[in-house]
Amino acid sequence: LKNRKLSRAISDLGWRTFRIFLEGKAEKYGRDFRVINRWEPTSQIWSNCGFKGGKLDLKVREWECLNCGAKHDRDKNAAINILVAGGQSETLNGRRGKHKGLPRNKLSNF
Repeated sequence: LKNRKLSRAISDLGWRTFRIFLEGKAEKYGRDFRVINRWEPTSQIWSNCGFKGGKLDLKVREWECLNCGAKHDRDKNAAINILVAGGQSETLNGRRGKHKGLPRNKLSNF
C-alpha cells in the first residue's frame, strides 16, 4: 500500500490477530504464552555471559564473544535470549547465578 500509516495498521492488525490465535491455542493446551519487548536486543547480548556487544550486520552469522571467548551462532544466541527475556532460563542458573555460563565444551549442545 502507498499509505504507510494504513499499511502499518493492517500489518499490526495481522500480527495482533495471530497473537490472539496463539494465546488461545496456548490456553487450550495448557501452555504458557509470553510476549517480550519488540525492541529487546536479543542478537546483541551474548547468551553465555550477558555481555552486550552491540549491533552486528545481518551477514554476520557466527562470532566469538569479546568478553568470555565463547563461540555463538546468531540465531541460537537470539533464541536463548528470547527464552531468558520471556522468563525462562536456558541453564540452571539462567545467567543470574554465580556461574557466568556453560563451560565451553557444552556450547555445542545449543
